[in-house]
Parts: sequence; structure tokens; C-alpha cells
Amino acid sequence: MKPDSRALRAIVFDLDNTLLRSRIGARQGLLVAAKLIATELKKNGYSYSYLNLFKRLQHIDREMLGRKFLYNRDVWWKTLLHELGIETHFPWIHRITLRYWHTYQSDSPPFRDAEQTVRRIKQMGLKIGMVSDFDGTPGMKRKRIRDVRFHRLFEAIVVSGEDTPRVKPGHESFRLVAKKLRVQPRSCIYVGDNPRTDIAGAEAVGMRTVIVRRKNNQFGNPTYRIPRLRALPPLVRSMRQFRG
Repeated sequence: MKPDSRALRAIVFDLDNTLLRSRIGARQGLLVAAKLIATELKKNGYSYSYLNLFKRLQHIDREMLGRKFLYNRDVWWKTLLHELGIETHFPWIHRITLRYWHTYQSDSPPFRDAEQTVRRIKQMGLKIGMVSDFDGTPGMKRKRIRDVRFHRLFEAIVVSGEDTPRVKPGHESFRLVAKKLRVQPRSCIYVGDNPRTDIAGAEAVGMRTVIVRRKNNQFGNPTYRIPRLRALPPLVRSMRQFRG
């Protein structure tokens, strides 16, 4: 693809599954949640294997993230109980959510080329931002971002759905991060992994888009596709040379 010659001033990144290996953490988090829910239900006279609950939670995960953009894990566990025909209110619901996120975070390390890529982009004189969706628990996403060892490299961070009315692909968060970086959206590239959430909103405000080819994300029509994060600096360099 011929490089776009518009002046480039900033790169904005997604977090989960772009910079962090979050699929691992998500699976482990659901497994821990299934075990804890099975234990709590047993105390209340209900007998379910945690593997059965885990499979049900995997389906709920796909439904909530894939179609509804609903990230509140409290709702996920309540949905599971509803499917099981258990309508009783349990006080431990949110405790399960906190354990889920603790596991998710601890088992979602950065991709090997993530920090190096961000540092190389910054060394090229570009501004660095992040737009990532609300986790459904107030403050949780920012806590997870603060625990990323290279989070201080980001000059502007926007949590969609917490800093803005809507989660991605709502366009407000993309416009806001450009404002925080003091650049025009058309001078930004947004780098993500999910064509459904990472393209429409960014392109709606004039950003170019880059999709990192991860598992099951070969659809969509981003401006560019790259095989891995470390391919981003050469792409940026070629864009600048083309402009020159």
C-alpha cells in the first residue's frame, strides 16, 4: 500500500491484545471466576462443576464483548446465575469481579516487542497516546494501565466509557485523545487489534488505522495491517520518507 503523505504527529495505541497479551489473562480470569462461583454456590446448596460454569462463562464473554460491548463483569456473573435459574442476590458477586481482574492483570504480560516499539516511536519525535475501553469497574482500567511498566511513556490516556459517554467504537474518545495530545486527529495513527472497535471510531474522526494481525482479526478494512508491533516503526519511517 502506498504510504499516506499527511503529516504524522502522534501514535495512539489500544491496550488489551495490542500491547498486552490479554487473551491469556482473560481465560485465566474466567477460570478463577468459575471456580469461585462454583464454591460459593455449593455453600448455598447448588452443585455445579467449575468446568461447566467456565464453558458457560466463555459463551457469555463472547456475547458481551462481541455483540453488546458490555464490560461490567458483575453483570456477567449475574447473567450466568440467571441462565442457571438462580435469581437470589449474592453479596459475593463483586468480590468475584475483583479476583477476576487481579488474575486478568497478573496473567496479561506485555508482548515482547511492545515496550521497545513504544520507545522507538517516541525516539522518532512522535507523541504517544492511548485509548482503551472502560473495564466496567470504576478505576480498574487506569489501575491496570498504571501497572504496565512503561505506562509513563504515554502522554495522554483516555478510558472510553469512563472519560467519554461511550466505549469504542464511539468516536468521542479518539477525538479527546487528540485534543489531549494537542494534535489534529488527522495527524494521528491509531494502532489496535480489533477491527470492530478500533477502526470505525478512529476513522470517523480522520485518524489512520493500523491493525496488528492477531488471532481471528483478519476482517475489517484498516489503513494498514502489520504482522507484529515491531513492524510499526519501519512503517512510520516509510510514511515520513514518502512525505519528504
